[in-house]
Amino acid sequence: MRNASILFTTVTLLVTALALPGCAATKAAKTTDGSASNPQQAAIGHLDDPDNLFASATPASDAKALRVKAMAYTGCSPRKKSKRTPRGAWGDPLTRDAKAVAVSPDLLEMGLDRGDVISIEGLPGKYKVLDVMHDRHDKSIDIFYGDDQCGALQWGKRTLTITWQ
Repeated sequence: MRNASILFTTVTLLVTALALPGCAATKAAKTTDGSASNPQQAAIGHLDDPDNLFASATPASDAKALRVKAMAYTGCSPRKKSKRTPRGAWGDPLTRDAKAVAVSPDLLEMGLDRGDVISIEGLPGKYKVLDVMHDRHDKSIDIFYGDDQCGALQWGKRTLTITWQ
């Protein structure tokens, strides 16, 4: 009976992984009009970009740096299909190509604010603070992955350094 349960769980996870957008079943990211985007562009900021995965950002002299827990989230649910654009806590639209993060409320008290631009250790580019996490989180950020659920799952939970002005 235990072996049957393990087999069922394995098959369920495999089927779910193949059915989610942006997973193993799809090689290139799709744009909103259904055409495939540039594969190099699709990889930037995700685990597919090994050259920039462990790049370190050098903080400027007046920049603030903080070690935080980093998780990832998406704007879609596998069960609900919505045509509405997801929005952050302040009402900002989170489009699938937005480089946005949600921050825990204690980071807002430390000086981060809506619209601030941060650098994330290991990810290229700058990310904008457009969302707030639940107050049960401390020293945490959530990186917005658009509708790439597999990318968000692969990111998992990491401890890294963020910098901002």
